[in-house]
Amino acid sequence: MHHPIEMQNYIFDKLMEAGAEFGIKPFGIRAMLSMSVEKSYRLIPREMSIEYNAYESALDRFIKPEKEFLGREGLLAYKDKGLKWNFATLVVETGNDVDARGSEAIYNEAGELVGRATNGAFGFRINRSLALAMLRPDYAKEGTKLKIKILGTTYNATVVGESPFDSDNAALRA
Repeated sequence: MHHPIEMQNYIFDKLMEAGAEFGIKPFGIRAMLSMSVEKSYRLIPREMSIEYNAYESALDRFIKPEKEFLGREGLLAYKDKGLKWNFATLVVETGNDVDARGSEAIYNEAGELVGRATNGAFGFRINRSLALAMLRPDYAKEGTKLKIKILGTTYNATVVGESPFDSDNAALRA
């Protein structure tokens, strides 16, 4: 919608009023972020950046090593040498009062730094706090218990499978 900015609040109020009988609710970027984290969707420049290669970002299904592409040899050599990071999704036990936003430190049970959160949000459809993270490969396995520091407080976190909500994509195909 194109309109003078001074009309923004008026238009919003009128839309909410007109949609009240249908249960209309505001739906914005925070809702989209929450839903994307529940699906373990990666974002540029968080989980997909020059810091991480496509294998580290768990984008294997998009890589066709038998085909020629720019950077193919380097990517395959890096993979053969051993990845430094692996993408993972974590459930964070915060008591639902705080969520990761990105760049939070992640530690193993012994207190050693093993990764960092790249994104996070409360998953309203699963009623859990979630964090997306890049972890050392030995800590990115499902079921691994970790610690994450959010706003100066350390919380327990567990690596879970990809897409905590609708992992079979049934809702996408409905």
